[in-house]
Amino acid sequence: MSKIYLYELRRTVRGKFFWGLLAVCLFFGWNILQTTVIRGVAHTAPFSPWTFGAYLARLMPLLGVALLFFQWNQCNEKARRFWSLTDASPAEPGQYLLVKCAAAATAWLLLALGVTALGIGFLLALFHDSVPVGMLLLTAAAALLPPLVFLTGTGLLAGHIRSSLLFVWMAFALGVGFIPLPGNLDLYGYSFFTEYPLTLQQTDPAFSMPAGMLAARVVFLLVGMGFLFLAVWRQRRQKGKG
Repeated sequence: MSKIYLYELRRTVRGKFFWGLLAVCLFFGWNILQTTVIRGVAHTAPFSPWTFGAYLARLMPLLGVALLFFQWNQCNEKARRFWSLTDASPAEPGQYLLVKCAAAATAWLLLALGVTALGIGFLLALFHDSVPVGMLLLTAAAALLPPLVFLTGTGLLAGHIRSSLLFVWMAFALGVGFIPLPGNLDLYGYSFFTEYPLTLQQTDPAFSMPAGMLAARVVFLLVGMGFLFLAVWRQRRQKGKG
């Protein structure tokens, strides 16, 4: 299975689309850093976790499309021609699905790591020791992991039902980032990072996550995991019928 994982990861990372997506993400990230982050959000400092979370949340629509594109690359018509080979092998079909899913998620994490490093490097260059790097990394995990798991699970099931459905889901991933939603319902959390600090009635308040927002993040994680297991179950069931 490790060989399949490395093959799928190399196939994605070595592709021109990966490097093109990385360049686009870094370009938009740099633009956000220079126009929005440098001013701070919701009366917080440019190097505060609130501002850094808003920076990542603003990039998440693009990153979400990239993740779904990686999944489409694994289940499009060209890739489906090789499924008969794995179906004929004695290996458990759900394992193949999870390994390919892990490869797509790893490629996505490389993109996310790139924009995260760009943001932290930008802030360190300007504000030096004032930048709380550890807290920014914790904020990055809170901002990135729930959408990653949610889109991975739902995208995996959609793509293995019909690969064209992933283009519909890409439109959702892109559009939901620009629809004003309450903080708890916002998949990417942009409204939370930019509006919640104002309710604390403090100048540059310490980063905190209320119970409702924390519960919403957990729900997105659980829903994504549920769809992931559903996709694996469906794959096993199809092979059992075959």
